[in-house]
Amino acid sequence: MRKLTGISEQLRSKNCRTVYDVLNAASMNPSDGLGKPRDKIYLATSKWRSIELRVTEALNEAKDNVKYLSTLEKFIEPLYEGSPDSIKDTLPALMNSIKMIHTIARYYNTNDRMTGLFVKITQQMINNCKYNILYFRRIREGTEKTGKKIMNDDVLWNHDEYPPEELIPVLKSCLELNAAYQKQYEITKERLMNMPKGKQFEFSPNQIFGKFDLFCRRVSKLIELFGTIQQFKTLEKHNLENIGSILTLFNQSVSAFKKKNHKLLDFHNNTFDRDFVEFNVEVSTVETEL
Repeated sequence: MRKLTGISEQLRSKNCRTVYDVLNAASMNPSDGLGKPRDKIYLATSKWRSIELRVTEALNEAKDNVKYLSTLEKFIEPLYEGSPDSIKDTLPALMNSIKMIHTIARYYNTNDRMTGLFVKITQQMINNCKYNILYFRRIREGTEKTGKKIMNDDVLWNHDEYPPEELIPVLKSCLELNAAYQKQYEITKERLMNMPKGKQFEFSPNQIFGKFDLFCRRVSKLIELFGTIQQFKTLEKHNLENIGSILTLFNQSVSAFKKKNHKLLDFHNNTFDRDFVEFNVEVSTVETEL
């Protein structure tokens, strides 16, 4: 909008208007002395008028888009500043604002643009979840400085810094956010269906939620992984007879899995999923021994 406003103001400036008026007068000159140059001038002024109209229309569109998108601002801020739990509380208001834009915006209410908006919101929810998983302790203690580069997710293996009993609830909050997001979307979609004359939510759920579902599948596996580690750590505290060799077996399986250096939060990496299946098979063997 700022760029187009700047262009529009320049087009209306005294210098531009003077040049245009001179050229326009020349193109209308009935004198035959100009000949072909007059035709060129006429084409140039016609092109100018065409571009000016397009700039005006584009500026009107940009202003309209800004007007409606700015209504989302206070509901979008929690996606950057909040936690998965606090985002959940703002979902009804966020979805209601999106519904309003889809219903009454003049330009932004196309399926492509609305889908694009949803995809951006989903991506930022995933970014927020990753950030909160990696920094939940610092956020809780108030020692986290925003704007820093995200650290590597291999820190999650450090069970002193990231004890499973504290990490798992944070991971679960990401699953809950995805479920709440999709539920609120469905509620809004149903409300629109009760108004058959209104514009409907006819977007592709896979396009909007597909990435979040993939991310949550990885998070579920991490909950299982760290939950298993937590259980065996609990067993370690009880001096059960002959448990030493079983714990050694388990720790060897964990070490072997850890050495594969998987990016734990990189949900696009399929090799993690294959290796996780193998790890579970080994854990089953250890549990049978137990």
